[in-house]
Amino acid sequence: MRVTLQRKLNDALESSLVRFLLVGGFGEALYLALYGLVWRASGRVTTAIAIAGGICLVLNAVLHARISFRVRFHPALLLRYTMIQLLCLLLSLLAGWGLERFGTNAWAVAMLTLVIWSGTSFLLTRHSFRPQPPEATAGLASRHTSSSRR
Repeated sequence: MRVTLQRKLNDALESSLVRFLLVGGFGEALYLALYGLVWRASGRVTTAIAIAGGICLVLNAVLHARISFRVRFHPALLLRYTMIQLLCLLLSLLAGWGLERFGTNAWAVAMLTLVIWSGTSFLLTRHSFRPQPPEATAGLASRHTSSSRR
């Protein structure tokens, strides 16, 4: 049986990991473009980081919710996503510090911390952004109704 390229692409896009990597790659490319534009306009690196990073953090939270994990976005997800990214930053800083102390090549540190950050972000975001089962969203009201019939 011959599987078409379209079918392989559709199958690949069913993987939340593939969607996560595509959204993440888009976010990184957008960050670099925004960084360049803001830096050129302002002449300040910190301004460029703050504006480009802030825009991409919010956009990535929305896109990961809607595309990577196919859940409805709400502000609580943005808070969770921000906390996850801060944890990833901390882990990457600690790993980078440790690797640098052992004399690891700077580019090897960059690649290893990229894997640590991306892997941790994927696992925690996937867990945090998972869809709620229908019975979980019914909440107290459904329990109250069933208990009042007793």
